Amino acid sequence: MNEMEDRWYGEGGSKEKPNYGDRVDGSKKGGGFFGEIKRPDGKVSTELSVGFEIDGKEVLMPTMVPTLTKKELDHLISGGEMTDEIADKAYKHGLKRMKAKKSTFIEEGEKVTPLPKK
Repeated sequence: MNEMEDRWYGEGGSKEKPNYGDRVDGSKKGGGFFGEIKRPDGKVSTELSVGFEIDGKEVLMPTMVPTLTKKELDHLISGGEMTDEIADKAYKHGLKRMKAKKSTFIEEGEKVTPLPKK
């Protein structure tokens, strides 16, 4: 397995798609844009969602998006509060995907994004 597969399936893990539980709206959580990321507590995170109001209804969007810096991603997985900068990046990333008629979350078949180096 390569590094990307390790982050999706876990080192030495099976190729079976993991169950990450449900989002607050009842939809199934996915593997996230970065795959599985180990947190300081030893657990993993794939997506941390936030709701934005768009056209009068709440739309869930992931905060762990490819436009984050390493510092911002580390902040989130360490349990830090979402900053205005992170919220702005999540919102803009989600809107871009919605305009392209995609889910705000990574979809089956999309490639995992490399972790930011800076």
